[in-house]
Amino acid sequence: MLRLACRNLLRNRTLSAICCASVAGTLTLVIMGNNLNHGTYLTMLEKGISTTAGHVVIQGQGWKDNPDPLKHRVEGATELAAQVQGLHPQAIVLQRTFLGGLLSSASNSVAVAVQAVVAQDERQVTDLHEKIVEGTWLQEDDSRGIVLGFELANKLEVSVGKKVVLMGQGKEDVASRLFRVRGLVRTGAAQADGFLAVVSLAGAQDFLDQPDAASQVSLHLDDPDSTDAVLAAVKSSLGNREGLEILGWKEAIDNLYEFTEVDRATNNKFMFIIGIIGALVILNVILMSVMERMREFGVMLALGMTPSKLRRLILTEGLVLGLASAVLGLLGGSAVTAYLAHAGLDYSGMMGDTMEMSGVAISTHLYAAWDLNHMAASTVAAVLLSISATIYPAWKAGRLQPVEAMRHV
Repeated sequence: MLRLACRNLLRNRTLSAICCASVAGTLTLVIMGNNLNHGTYLTMLEKGISTTAGHVVIQGQGWKDNPDPLKHRVEGATELAAQVQGLHPQAIVLQRTFLGGLLSSASNSVAVAVQAVVAQDERQVTDLHEKIVEGTWLQEDDSRGIVLGFELANKLEVSVGKKVVLMGQGKEDVASRLFRVRGLVRTGAAQADGFLAVVSLAGAQDFLDQPDAASQVSLHLDDPDSTDAVLAAVKSSLGNREGLEILGWKEAIDNLYEFTEVDRATNNKFMFIIGIIGALVILNVILMSVMERMREFGVMLALGMTPSKLRRLILTEGLVLGLASAVLGLLGGSAVTAYLAHAGLDYSGMMGDTMEMSGVAISTHLYAAWDLNHMAASTVAAVLLSISATIYPAWKAGRLQPVEAMRHV
């Protein structure tokens, strides 16, 4: 049966080639599109994890629901950071404090989001220091320095070296602190460029009158797949400490994670529609093939082939065609993915150097990433769709009457 199916496909090379090209082209497009989307999602999540959270985040109990640095904080942050660093020496451990306030210059005042960091540690995880367009990044012992978003500096009408005053709620009363602008940063995200101010952790601790406290202590891992194991180990180690909530990155940046999952589901539906269109093409081609081979099928039936065997023959042809098409599509999709993973797809000519998605600025030079599970599922689906598309033609061929079929020209 298999040999006969292969011979029949080779005898009808034009139709077989059209059908094979349709399936292979559709599968190549699906694999390429999904892997490019997968790479974009990974970039977004990596950016969100590195800039606002970590793979494992330790923060004050209640911070996630009410991010108030005065009410919800990690006390003894330095000791705690050293403890978790000892548990996982390969991880990068950061201390950060997030707060809001009013930043004033001689010309203007703007409400800002302040991110307090340990400057040298932050360089290991984020690329903010690489986005400096004027001035320099913060120095290790600079408790009076501040880095501003480029648009924020324009609103305040300040430049590098100028003084600004941060005002906000302190421990007991309204607090204020003088800072000097060390640098200006341009991230490409409107929210960051227009409202972000970066100061040293020591400066924020002085401002809030919270020595050795931080909003969060975060672990950044080389292998994100180890997050669950590391999270369990940290919870086990710190389980007896009160006033803390320990989260994995999916919980810490749940809004961004849910956005990528919803977008992924939408793209999967779109790819499914493309697959259905491909299946309809196959159905049309095989129906044409059945109509052209009516006389051939009539002869087969007249020579003793049963209708059930004829149906199995056509289904086998669909299987062989599907397997061949799936292999070609998988190879084509893999080749395009390999190219896009290395060279990427550059949209900077249309969209500039960066684009903002769900509050995260990523490069417009997009790279694909290998999503092996989806590639395997798409390949299997291509074979199943090819077989499914032959069910109706096979059923129709099995209902032929030999005499009427042989009269067909």
